[in-house]
Amino acid sequence: MSGEEGSRRLPVFLPWLALVGGAGMSMLLNSRGSLLPGWWMGALLLFFVRQQRPGVGFAGILCVSTLATGLMNLEVFPGSVAGNFGMALGGALFLALVFLADRLIVGPRASFAGTLFLPAAMTGLEFFSSVGNPFGTWGSLAYTQAGAPVLVQLVSVTGLWGLTFVLVWFASVANWAFEHREEGRRVLPGVAVFAGVLGVILAFGALRLAGAGSVGERVQVAGITVAGEVAAGREAGLSRLLQGEALGSEDWRAFAEASGAVNEELLRLSEREAERGAKLILWSEGNAVVLDEQLPALLSKGSTLARERGVWLGMAVASFAPSAERMLRNELILVGPEGNVAWRYVKARPVPGWEADHSIPGSSEVPVLHDSGVGNLGGAICFDGDFPADFVGPAARGLELLLLPASDWRAISSLHMRQAVFRAVEQGFSMLRQANQGLSVAVDGYGRVYGELDHFTTEDRVLRAELPVGQVPTLYARMGDSVGILSGLVTLGWVGQAAVRGLARRWRAARRGNGRPVEGVGF
Repeated sequence: MSGEEGSRRLPVFLPWLALVGGAGMSMLLNSRGSLLPGWWMGALLLFFVRQQRPGVGFAGILCVSTLATGLMNLEVFPGSVAGNFGMALGGALFLALVFLADRLIVGPRASFAGTLFLPAAMTGLEFFSSVGNPFGTWGSLAYTQAGAPVLVQLVSVTGLWGLTFVLVWFASVANWAFEHREEGRRVLPGVAVFAGVLGVILAFGALRLAGAGSVGERVQVAGITVAGEVAAGREAGLSRLLQGEALGSEDWRAFAEASGAVNEELLRLSEREAERGAKLILWSEGNAVVLDEQLPALLSKGSTLARERGVWLGMAVASFAPSAERMLRNELILVGPEGNVAWRYVKARPVPGWEADHSIPGSSEVPVLHDSGVGNLGGAICFDGDFPADFVGPAARGLELLLLPASDWRAISSLHMRQAVFRAVEQGFSMLRQANQGLSVAVDGYGRVYGELDHFTTEDRVLRAELPVGQVPTLYARMGDSVGILSGLVTLGWVGQAAVRGLARRWRAARRGNGRPVEGVGF
């Protein structure tokens, strides 16, 4: 084959290579190495769509996104293969529709203003889908930038939505510059506009971190998880429940006895950490397990410990009522240094599946105890941390330290921890997240890490940190999800305007063709 023939054939295959490359990068979005894929995935997929007929571009995005996301979901979401690929198909359909809308409304070789359509549409889609989505903000493109603290500071102003907008805008601008490459320097002003905006964002993040002092008085905190041999019996019982197996009375007694050993170990380790100087102690989600009639006894032991040692104790407890249809009460109980219960919080967002089907209704709002002596203390549980709007309401105002017990699994451990840190930066509160089978972390309102613990690389699963407790003022706390809402409204207006123009063109074409509008087309 001659070089000339190769150069003619390369453009034919290049868009398809871009499609495969974009799909491959999408499979890295949940990994620690998601930083660059978060920028380039959209650029490659858009390049493919812009070089194809609309129907071909739509079908290509739909197929590869379903396949890539379905394969990725096999580890992220435990469940059936059919269920995982079904969720992937639903997400891929919306993604393909957004790219199709960009292809039809903006298309190749559009003006620079057209580069704003795709980021507005993708941002609006992310926001509005998170409102009614049982998985909340899972899958948001913004989370891919967790490894860039300078960029993460943007969410203190815009929430996730501003960061998603910038990432997709890069994809749009990169394709616009490529499509107008023969115009040479005439492309530079548009590229400079994007570069300028990105530069301002980076400068804001760098200055915010550089000027960040201590957010408040440091408090010695400890997070505790009991695992290993002492927890083997309890883990086996939980596994049977999660698989839908019905336990008989003997099974429940054995489960309670095995769980009792874990509970005693949690109390022992809590006392040890109090002796070492911890002022606040948090157990990981559901690490303590009891039958419902055993809960008062466990609570009494925790209260005694807190009173005798003068500490705050966050008791994350899963209590079961075997005879009830809604048998699970997944709860975080905050006990004060006087042995009193400051507040009780029931998980508001149980994970879709077994937990959601068997949990009692959760608390209506995040509880906050003011003037505790160690900051204004609030609490949520694991999956609750994936819903930013739950921390915006009046009840959460003034929150300085969020206690977030969690229970994960290896495939999501890094991802889920990183997502939780975004809540701290959005609202400006410090956070102690203690995770069973995951990554535990203590961060301040800038997302700065003061302690981190990997469940899978240590036997002593106790996180210790000197954590500054206080609140960092953020614009997001005042503005909420304005950027997401505005992006969605702009997209709807843009689509509506395009539809009106399309109908007007058809009407004029019809009049030129036969002197009257075609049937069904008009105003």
